[in-house]
Amino acid sequence: MAPTMTTTPAAEPPAAAAVATIPNSMWRSSSPVIEEGALVILFESHNAVTYCYTERGAVFYNRHGAFHHNDMIGQPFGSKLFSRDKKGVKGGYMLLLAPTPELWSRALRHRTQIVFTLDASAIQFAAALRSGQRVVESGTGSGALTTSFARTVAPHGHVFTFEYNPTRAQIAREELARNGLQGVVTVDCRDAYEDGFPAELAGSIDLVFLDLPCPWKVIGHATKALKQGGCFASYSPCIEQVQKTCDALRDAGYEMIKTIETRLVPYSARRVDLPTPDFGFDSAESTDATANDDSASDAAPSSKKRRLVNGKSVGDSLLARKDQEIRGHTAFLTFASKFFA
Repeated sequence: MAPTMTTTPAAEPPAAAAVATIPNSMWRSSSPVIEEGALVILFESHNAVTYCYTERGAVFYNRHGAFHHNDMIGQPFGSKLFSRDKKGVKGGYMLLLAPTPELWSRALRHRTQIVFTLDASAIQFAAALRSGQRVVESGTGSGALTTSFARTVAPHGHVFTFEYNPTRAQIAREELARNGLQGVVTVDCRDAYEDGFPAELAGSIDLVFLDLPCPWKVIGHATKALKQGGCFASYSPCIEQVQKTCDALRDAGYEMIKTIETRLVPYSARRVDLPTPDFGFDSAESTDATANDDSASDAAPSSKKRRLVNGKSVGDSLLARKDQEIRGHTAFLTFASKFFA
């Protein structure tokens, strides 16, 4: 049975000075050196990224061996840390990285499907989000996008995020606070369908983002929260959701309605040595061929000779090739602007 939790009303953001002094936050760090209690991203490989909070005497275990927290404390972020056994024999290693929203989205424990980095960057770019602005997010989930929003609007802006599930809301609140973001993020357990958004936020929000199954049902509440010129954004996996949302946006008077889909296309790059092609003017064979038209075809240099001219090369060149495997569809991102009062 899920634990009961009292609803915390959305509060006004604290003074910017208090936000700027939070150590080990996602957008600034008080020290480049790992301190006790710091959040550290543990990079084992591109497919294995996790995290820990440093604690003296604790040990982190993975397939590479035992990593002692005492060895992490005092090391600069970016260090390579080797595992060691009780006798001090070294084993495998991993990298100790400073936390960022991008790394955190890969390392955190997914309680729900998250908005990954590519979609998160597209949302913030389309909304022209910047420091000092105020954001309402409905559908906190695992808090990955919340963390990215917080980094963008800090230190003078604020993110009000709402989650209807009390357990997920409580876990997100605790994680964001432990990561040093409690000064710029307010987490509230609230059903946006039924309750909308707090009245004190009316007309003061720059961006309303909805990650809900039926975003068209919340457009009325979003309209009340948005200031004139504010941006509406929604994240919908299915095109039927997009159609209903766009119809509701048009009926509400929104303008500049658009839907986009992002795809990550990886390219593999490598350097190759490109030889100078032989066009037949710098070789003895081509000279003989020019003197005798009848024997020109016989005197033409072979394909192997044509690739090189006296062994010369044009030098290294960078070639890029698109990978065969491309990550598929994640969601449709719908945006609209509110220009009416």
